[in-house]
Amino acid sequence: MHSPEVSASTWLEKISLKRAFLSVSDKHGLRELAQFLISNGCSLAATGSTADQLASFGFPVKKVEEITGFPEILGGRVKTLHPKIFGAILAKSNSDSDAHDLELHKIELFDLVVCNLYPFQETLRRTEELSMLVENIDIGGVSLLRAAAKNFSRVGVLCDPQDYKLFMETVQKNSGSLPGQLRVELALKALSETATYDEVISLSLRHKLHGITGVRLGSGPVQRQAATAAQLLDTQFTYEFERVKSLRYGENPHQKAALYRTDSGVAHQGAACSLVEAQCLNGKELSYNNYLDMEHGLRLISELRDCACVIIKHNLPCGVALGTTPFEAYRKAFEGDPVSPFGGVVLFNRKVDLGSALAMLETFLEVVVAPGFDSDALEALRSKKNLRLVVLNTQLPLLNKQQVVQVQGGFLVQDVDDVIFDPEKLHIPTDSRPSPMDKSACWFAYSVVKHVRSNAIVIANAQQTIAVGGGFTNRVDAVEYCLKKARLPLKGAVLASDAFFPFPDSIELLKDTGLRAIIQPGGSVQDAAVIDACNKAGIAMLITGHRHFKH
Repeated sequence: MHSPEVSASTWLEKISLKRAFLSVSDKHGLRELAQFLISNGCSLAATGSTADQLASFGFPVKKVEEITGFPEILGGRVKTLHPKIFGAILAKSNSDSDAHDLELHKIELFDLVVCNLYPFQETLRRTEELSMLVENIDIGGVSLLRAAAKNFSRVGVLCDPQDYKLFMETVQKNSGSLPGQLRVELALKALSETATYDEVISLSLRHKLHGITGVRLGSGPVQRQAATAAQLLDTQFTYEFERVKSLRYGENPHQKAALYRTDSGVAHQGAACSLVEAQCLNGKELSYNNYLDMEHGLRLISELRDCACVIIKHNLPCGVALGTTPFEAYRKAFEGDPVSPFGGVVLFNRKVDLGSALAMLETFLEVVVAPGFDSDALEALRSKKNLRLVVLNTQLPLLNKQQVVQVQGGFLVQDVDDVIFDPEKLHIPTDSRPSPMDKSACWFAYSVVKHVRSNAIVIANAQQTIAVGGGFTNRVDAVEYCLKKARLPLKGAVLASDAFFPFPDSIELLKDTGLRAIIQPGGSVQDAAVIDACNKAGIAMLITGHRHFKH
């Protein structure tokens, strides 16, 4: 039997506030709200600590066990889950059947639910102890919010103390009644709150419990590369964004911008590298473009385990190097292209020492990112008052395992390009064989080229990039650009390409350069001709089988 249809006009009718149920962890503003409700003729009922707080203010309040006739049990795990609570919230105003049930079971209606949840997110920021996280998973509170939001045609719901002022002002203007427009908005906010709360719990416990069990449902022993598209990506995604701060502007001064934290950023706080948690010790506020450059630099430096430096300009690496110290890594990264770093972003995966700090003072930089700064290095760098100095643990694993790009009318979602290959197992089809040093240089160059806009070419030795070229519409232009750009000797260096060579013309450009090896994915119909050109030039070729397009 179907319930009578409720029209939109009924949903928007004003409701009188005669009885409210309160259960709050965050008690900010509780005194003022309770005083307002009582002054408007609304009686109060509440759960344990909330009732105690209201009583301490001198307000009359009925405890939940007085309504249900049943005490809180299991250390407070069960207190509101009772028909006399949820029947009072979920009963419809236009149903004779519901009215009969209310009368039969002596259930008195609630017109307002005030509830905020156990502080799971705050607990997650303080501790990773599993038992503490589990105990801060709210059950009854989520049910209260969802029930009140579901019955928004008759019940108001408040889940955020910041909304108390607007609620009281609106009720005051409406002679003690709650209008439907605000009731609907509050219901939608409550549903959004429960969705975010559940998502944060799911993400954080998945991270914690998979480490204990080692079991991941839906994957088993099958390799991800062999899985179908349906197995790789969920059919639905839920993203909640919490604004952290507004930015001065976007890519250009006429564009508005802000930084948001995702629910996964909360769930993995402290266990992964998150730009949202970066601490700026000096200089102006970080800009939209700063964040973009730092993001691209993080993706690259996360692949380099040795002491490394990455210099980013306009989302592209213009210098990347390894060294025994941060100073040596910076010097080598800068040496490959001393022009482009002007106005760039520099990232380290070790604490910045005085030597690297003094070297960086010799050019204009926007941002320096590192896990920390030696005290003398920090003092030296602070002499440039606008230089942003950012503390971020770049050695932590990256948070994002998928990339999301907005398109008109939707989103594109893909796994991050995190394939790892064994340099010792690469296919080498050429007569010339790479030395161990050549293989090391190829690994380094190939780690960089995957972070360069396609078509991408990187020339490098085992310690530093020599030339980086990306964003070209054909590969031979990218090769020509790198050869013209190179300031350091090419003899003994290697070249990495993000995708196959469609023709041997690029190899022809390289034959007299002194390059020792080329690393590329292979897979072109012209592979045989490209390999033959390498043989004639005396250049070794390593084929990975993995393309690294970056559009």
